[in-house]
Amino acid sequence: MTTNHHNRAGLPLVLAAIERNRARVWALCYRLTGDRSHADDLSQEAMARAIERCAQLSGDDATGWLLRLTGRLCLDFLRRRKTALRINELADPVVVPPMDPGVREPEDTLILREDFRYAVVVALARLPPRQRVALVLREVCELSLTEIADALEVGPNAAKSVLHRARVALAQARVHTDVDTPVDVHVVEQFAHAVSAGDIDRITRLLATDVWGLVDGGDHVRTATKPTFGPKAVARQWANAKRRLATGVTTEVMIVNAEPAVLIRVVGHDTVLAVVHLETRGGRIRALRVNRDPVRIARLGPVPTVPIDPRRPSLRT
Repeated sequence: MTTNHHNRAGLPLVLAAIERNRARVWALCYRLTGDRSHADDLSQEAMARAIERCAQLSGDDATGWLLRLTGRLCLDFLRRRKTALRINELADPVVVPPMDPGVREPEDTLILREDFRYAVVVALARLPPRQRVALVLREVCELSLTEIADALEVGPNAAKSVLHRARVALAQARVHTDVDTPVDVHVVEQFAHAVSAGDIDRITRLLATDVWGLVDGGDHVRTATKPTFGPKAVARQWANAKRRLATGVTTEVMIVNAEPAVLIRVVGHDTVLAVVHLETRGGRIRALRVNRDPVRIARLGPVPTVPIDPRRPSLRT
């Protein structure tokens, strides 16, 4: 009886940590997998394991212990998965970051926006599992090197090395790091206007000289298998897409991963054709990530959107 009571002594702390950090645990799993369904499953499993293993909690920092356990669980999942990503594969978009207002202080809002941005989640998915876990636990969860080493089951020096390689690899995977955070909503709206009007010239004028684009159709829509570089090539893609459609499209701006993105539908249909995430700089588009995978798009579900009226003048000329 005494032993059982001792083993369960940490349960109240663990239950309290779970209650405070449900959304944070989900967001951690999402950042590490880039997949909402995996995040759903792994976050539930992490909380169940935390309850089962509450006797392993030492000290009063149940939150840090819960995040390390979650990171370790995701690392095991990523190692087992061993699925090679296509070069044009994107992450699942999410409408609203499921983060509790009390997780961070108000001055940390920009950090939250940065680490939840779509471009960052996509880039994270391209990192090796250990680098991905180390970087997220450090930069997002703010765990110490010792705690990260515990999650990775390595020594502190090895954890420091993994973290350094992760930062270098993330910068390379993101292609552009000198972009607006968050994205310039004026540019997003101008792009949405141009797409709904079928104005390829206007789209071209919005493109930066070093723009690049990526289209992911998943296993259901045939798309280019490599990124497209340069304004001429990117504009040609949009011109070809316009020719392939028998009718026009409507566009709406919605908040995806804490930033405005463009949702595209065929005129007269409710089905979403594509979701476009932009990166901007200096009033121009630096990158376009076009999600045409109907499975990922369908998971967005009904979302509140802001219609873009083609007759409305653009906010910036």
